[in-house]
Amino acid sequence: MELLKLSEANKRDTLSLMLGVATAQGSLELHKIHQQTIEAIGRHVLGIDVKLDELPNNFDMAENIADSKIQEELLHLVGPLIFLETEDKKRRIEALEQLATLWKHKDGLIKSIHKAVEGHKTAILMCEFRATKAETGASALYQSFYYLATKLHLVQHRKVYERYQKYGQYPEGSFGKTLYNYYMDNEFSLPGSPGAELNDILVKHDMHHVLSGYDTSPLGEICVLAFDGAMSKVDFSAQISAATAQFQIGYTIADPTVNSWVNQFKPEMVYEAYQRGKECSVNYIDANMDLTPYLQMPIKEVRKQFNISEEGMLVQTDKDKWCSVYGPPSKRKNPDLIKYGKSIQ
Repeated sequence: MELLKLSEANKRDTLSLMLGVATAQGSLELHKIHQQTIEAIGRHVLGIDVKLDELPNNFDMAENIADSKIQEELLHLVGPLIFLETEDKKRRIEALEQLATLWKHKDGLIKSIHKAVEGHKTAILMCEFRATKAETGASALYQSFYYLATKLHLVQHRKVYERYQKYGQYPEGSFGKTLYNYYMDNEFSLPGSPGAELNDILVKHDMHHVLSGYDTSPLGEICVLAFDGAMSKVDFSAQISAATAQFQIGYTIADPTVNSWVNQFKPEMVYEAYQRGKECSVNYIDANMDLTPYLQMPIKEVRKQFNISEEGMLVQTDKDKWCSVYGPPSKRKNPDLIKYGKSIQ
């Protein structure tokens, strides 16, 4: 990440620019969720701890950031801030566009976020495909083909199912047994089961949950994306922005039958996840790495080999369920859960 090469003074400048977006250059009050998010980015992404009330909240510092790659990274890092609150989304995306214009930077993600703010529900989704391939190990086209082929019984899954059943017999504490427990806690069908087409496609994503120690709560899903995005050279900004919209302000990204939530974005956890992913010494995302050989090993040993810190995980002990305190996804009931989603308009 080129942002990390900036001097401390320029890193402070980037936080000022983020404040400029969050407050529309001082015309909006700095709300607590935005303050916490910018502070967490400072600590966990940029490595500086700054009192925001000491910084200007305008774009006067924009000229200090001249590198186009750093400009792009900053613009994308700000994306989730647009969806932290339902009110004033339009004012904030307009401020982000003003910053991009100052840098003469034309950006597809910013355009997509603006369209999403205006209610075009698939706008961000269209930017996600590249990151989706990195996250699942397969392109969107292949995923669609695989799903259809499975539905038509053109793909044989018995061996896959039997292999995952065997993981349940592995020693407690092994990567394989922990992965098996992940499926059981969430009441997910094992990969290879009849009707488990989506589970088959999400196998790598599920392994990423277990390695990084994040459950399937809305916060856990955002954290996995932040963790993987920090590790990968692929830009996960669209996915993280979309997940924030879906789980923080109840925005249904594509399928209106998929649960959306409100108030699930916890800045400290999300950007600590980013820091943990950045510190990982093995980029198993971009390498599309086969993790199967590691499944017999203790999960703690695998994390140690990959330099994955266990500090900050949501699943810390055997008492912590991979489905989170909310329970299995299909059975969740919570005041913050919006069963059929809603538009952010």
